Amino acid sequence: MKFWQKIFLWTLVIFVLAFDVGAYILTTHACEFHQQRERENGGREQSIILTSVSARIANMERIYQDASENKERLDAMVKPLTEYYEPQGVLLALYDGETAIGSKIAEFDKALLHFTDAKSKNTTEGVTDGKRYVFVASKLPDYPHLTLVYARDVSQIDAFRQDVSRIFIILNLVVIPFMAAAIYLLLRCMNRPIAQLNQMTSEIASGAYDKRVRLNRRDEFGNLEKNFNLMADSVKQHMTQLAQAAEERQQFIDALTHEMKTPMTAILGYAEYLQYAKSSEPERELAVQHLYDSALRLKNLSDKLLELAYLRGEKIALQKVDMAALFQTLASSTQQTLAARAITLHTEADIPFVNGDEILLLSMVTNLVENAAKASDPGSRITVRAFQDDGPVIEVLDTGQGMTQEEIKKITQPFYRVDKSRSRRFGGVGLGLAIVSQIVELHGGRLAIDSVPGQGTRVRIYFTDC
Repeated sequence: MKFWQKIFLWTLVIFVLAFDVGAYILTTHACEFHQQRERENGGREQSIILTSVSARIANMERIYQDASENKERLDAMVKPLTEYYEPQGVLLALYDGETAIGSKIAEFDKALLHFTDAKSKNTTEGVTDGKRYVFVASKLPDYPHLTLVYARDVSQIDAFRQDVSRIFIILNLVVIPFMAAAIYLLLRCMNRPIAQLNQMTSEIASGAYDKRVRLNRRDEFGNLEKNFNLMADSVKQHMTQLAQAAEERQQFIDALTHEMKTPMTAILGYAEYLQYAKSSEPERELAVQHLYDSALRLKNLSDKLLELAYLRGEKIALQKVDMAALFQTLASSTQQTLAARAITLHTEADIPFVNGDEILLLSMVTNLVENAAKASDPGSRITVRAFQDDGPVIEVLDTGQGMTQEEIKKITQPFYRVDKSRSRRFGGVGLGLAIVSQIVELHGGRLAIDSVPGQGTRVRIYFTDC
């Protein structure tokens, strides 16, 4: 059973119970109220009749001294009263002890005739002739041997109870179906947003990450819609990131496989050549040189991959790094590479220090200078500067071949090379700028590359203020 159906059934059951219990309590209270009023009215009216009977007997005794003892005279005196009150639903009876003198009451509980004292009054209810009566009995004040029994018809209270019960039964038959229909329509209307959310959840779970809920409400469902759409956006973003990461991982694997395949093929080929071919000494020396070059490419590749893997899991502690000393170390470490290309390195340390990791910063500028050297013509110049802008900045500037904007977007991807032939010739594996990007990220900096094809490239790393 669905949740809204459970709410429907329980709401209907609670309504029916509340309605019927309320009707029962109201009817019972009304009947008890009327019954109590009838008792009070009966007591008052009985007292009036009692006074009237006593007065009549007193008047008769002026003529007949034994009037209070004569049953015939008493019966004749009471008879007009009983005939007068009978059409009003009131029955009267006069008793001498337990002997009826004049009575219109067929039967009642004779215990009503027994009193604790002469001034007490007994009241009870009973049924006579198929009708319910309120009985009130008391002795005549001046004639204690006589008892007046008063019976008031209250059967209309039972008829009222039955009529009210019949009305509530009819109301049940009319109101409950109406309430059931109203509750059903209300719950269906209120359940519609939940159904839409459920449908969207199912569709998003099936891969439709662009689906969104549109409820246009300002209540709790509106808040739920907003949070649900935020969740869907987050899921879509994460799925996009996962897909992009998977694609980048696959590209990395493909590129790594390609990079390893070429030197490995060369190593196997020249090793087989040296093992089986009959060649001259110069030919063997050339084969050995090719073996060395291929092995060096594999070594460079493994070193760069290890460095890149190390950076991805690294957490660094920042400290002040002397820029002048760092550039001096840079010049020493790149001297042989630059001398082979007849390239001049010019450094300028306009700021004393940068907050960072000295080893990583040296690796960063070394990779940038080596990349600049590969893109530069012999006899050109590479400039490395450290200066203050809004914060510390390290800049590497060359006048080499430059790059297009499309190439700049891809240059930090692993194994991406603008000029593959030149990179291979100088031992490049396309990981230098990927490593630079990782180091900049670890320092909380920003990498900016400006380049014009045929005019050169400027790389700037912006650090937070020291």
